[in-house]
Amino acid sequence: MATAASSSSFRFRDLPGEIRNKVYRIVLCSFGPPPTTIEPSSFFTPELAKHDIETSILRTSKETYREAYDVMIKSNRFVKITSSRGHSLRGPLKGRAIRMIAIDEQIVDKFKGYVLSVQIGFKSPGKISITHDPGHDPHSLFAPVTAMILHSDMESFCDALNDVQLHDSGFTNKVRISITMAPVLDFVQDNNTSPTFASFFTKQTQEMLLKPLMAKLYGYKSVEINGHVDNTLAIAVRQSLAEDRYSNPATVLADFAAEKDRYTRMFKDNNIQEACMGWQDAVYELDKLHQSDSWPNLVRRGGDEFVSQIAPLYFLMQLNIAHIQIGNMKTSEFGSEMLAEGALMSALRSTKEGFWKSGYKFRPSAQHLAKLRYRYALFMRLEGNPQNADRALKHIDAALRLQPGDAALMRERETILAWIQQL
Repeated sequence: MATAASSSSFRFRDLPGEIRNKVYRIVLCSFGPPPTTIEPSSFFTPELAKHDIETSILRTSKETYREAYDVMIKSNRFVKITSSRGHSLRGPLKGRAIRMIAIDEQIVDKFKGYVLSVQIGFKSPGKISITHDPGHDPHSLFAPVTAMILHSDMESFCDALNDVQLHDSGFTNKVRISITMAPVLDFVQDNNTSPTFASFFTKQTQEMLLKPLMAKLYGYKSVEINGHVDNTLAIAVRQSLAEDRYSNPATVLADFAAEKDRYTRMFKDNNIQEACMGWQDAVYELDKLHQSDSWPNLVRRGGDEFVSQIAPLYFLMQLNIAHIQIGNMKTSEFGSEMLAEGALMSALRSTKEGFWKSGYKFRPSAQHLAKLRYRYALFMRLEGNPQNADRALKHIDAALRLQPGDAALMRERETILAWIQQL
């Protein structure tokens, strides 16, 4: 009976504060990792993060609420993300596997415990026209976004913004970014039951919260920072986000040449898939640069000398990617066909007049052009589409005209002819 009495008198608040804080972190801060796979059919549909959160502890007493809320906000560091209709942000957010804590607009707006708020709008909202969003389908590419995420996913959020740049020419020129520091402070100032967070948002904490934006985003000229933010820090952030990431042609050439060589060494060391991923990242960055507002200035400063050196770097990395992904097609690796075709198309597109610079046409060597034609032919044969059989033969014949008598090319021609005869 004594044991029963002692156990019934146990109270949670009798535990040491350190133990209570551990309990709060377990029940209020247990979010799962980002997803590793994405279903194509749900690419534009937001998906809630997996978690083991139990909020009932917040309702046990005022004292427990204050403690638990304090731990929840400081540990999770919730960020509110909103975007205007017309920005194609939904796909990149899903593609970057950003954990969505809440996506219902009412829930997101009702919650007040945000350490940061980021709104992606337009400089001139009245000039927005949406041509690819018939009927304003809420699950479409250009639908607005209202979401709660964790600050630990802010780098991925910035990567998603950069992904929008790749597909939306002039994105940085038409977007306005509005950042609010510590909106939670406006809520707790008038709420006696909430912790004050008075000593939490130091300048050091503010720098930490804004660091992903400063590290990842470039070329955004229209940025406003409000809320409880240090004035000198706000100025530094605006200046940082307005800078062009790439302004020196020589530096750009050196950086991409180093990336190409780095993954070439990796390939030679038989780290083939890692090398392929590295080249894919490099050409992706170069594609973003080519589509960005920095590109015209780079071309103007570097001229034909710059363009004539960057073009072969891009072309050869795409050829290398195609080579590896075509090899992956032979073993039916997921996504290899799409990646191989994308690399081949990008390599070919880069040889078109005006691609790199108005009036300029990149002309690969006969050897490299033969490799492109050969890999196109091999890709089409492995793809197995009968409608492309004649095109595959034309590509291999073009390769042989560039490299007459090449044994590998001749063997591939015989294989393609055998394929055609079977159709």
